[in-house]
Amino acid sequence: MSKVQWADRLIAELPGALVLNTCYRLEVYGPETVSMNDAPIGEVYEGVEALERLTRIAAGLESRILGELEVLGQVRAAYKRFQTSPMGAPSNLDGIFQKVLSVARKARRESGIDQLVTSVASLAVSRIARSVQPGEPIAVIGTGSLAGSVARHIIKRSNNPVRIASRCPVRAGDLADRLGVSSASLSDVANLLDGVTGIIAATGAPHPVLLPEHLIRCCRPLYIVDLSVPRDCHPDVDTDQSIIRIPLQQIEEEAGGNWDERRRRAEIAAAIVREAVHQFWESMPVARDGVDFIDCFKEA
Repeated sequence: MSKVQWADRLIAELPGALVLNTCYRLEVYGPETVSMNDAPIGEVYEGVEALERLTRIAAGLESRILGELEVLGQVRAAYKRFQTSPMGAPSNLDGIFQKVLSVARKARRESGIDQLVTSVASLAVSRIARSVQPGEPIAVIGTGSLAGSVARHIIKRSNNPVRIASRCPVRAGDLADRLGVSSASLSDVANLLDGVTGIIAATGAPHPVLLPEHLIRCCRPLYIVDLSVPRDCHPDVDTDQSIIRIPLQQIEEEAGGNWDERRRRAEIAAAIVREAVHQFWESMPVARDGVDFIDCFKEA
C-alpha cells in the first residue's frame, strides 16, 4: 500500500486523530486509545515528546531545508481536517493542536528563521525558470501540498503553461480545476508531457514514476527538478545526456548559502519550542481530561 493510500485509510479510520502526510513523512497524533492496526510503524513518541515533535515539524526544524515554509501550512491543513472530522474533534486534543501551531509560529517569528529561508516550491520554480524559456510548458508531477505549491508558484511568477499529472486522476483533475490548468493520470503522462521543456516532480511515491518512455516526446534539452525522496525519476533517465535531472540535494545546496546562520536561528527556535511545549504540558489537567499521552506513529 502506498503512502497516499495509507494516509487516506488512516484519515478515514482515525477520525479522532491528526494525520500529517507530507512528501517526506506520514505521522499520526492522537490519544493512547488510537489503534494503528496493521500500519507500518517506524517510530513512536509519547506524551510531551510527541507534542514537541509535532511543534518542531510545524516550525520547520525537522525539515531537510531548515525553516522551510510549506510544512507549517501542511500541519495547519492536517489540523483543519482534524477539526472538521464527521465524528467531531475531541476538545482536549483540539486545544493541544492549537497550541502546537501557536508555538511554532512564535518560534519562527522570534528566532527570525523565516527571514533566511524561502519555500522548497519557490526554490524549485526559481531553478527551473533559469532553464525554461517564457511560454514553454512546465509539467508538475504530483498533487500533494508541495506539488500544489509548485504549480501555484509557476502560475504566479511566470507565463509558462502548467500541466499536472498524478497517480490519482481525480486528484489531478481537482487541483487542475482549481488552478485552471490541464491534467492527466500517470497512465497517460507521455501525452501530457508532449512538448514539455521542464518538469518538477514531487509525488512522495515509494518507487520511480517517470520512466524513459514517458519522456520521449518532451523537448530537448529537458530539465527535471526531482524533489522526491526516493527519487521520482527512474535511474535509466540519467543515461540520456539531453536530460538534466536536478535532485532535491542540489536544491538544498542552493538554499544553503546562509546555512550557518540558519542553523544558529534554528537552535534558538528549538529552545523556544522546547520551553513553551514543556510549560504547556506541565500545566495541562491531564487526569481530568483523560489524555495520558499523545502517540506519534511515523511511517516505516
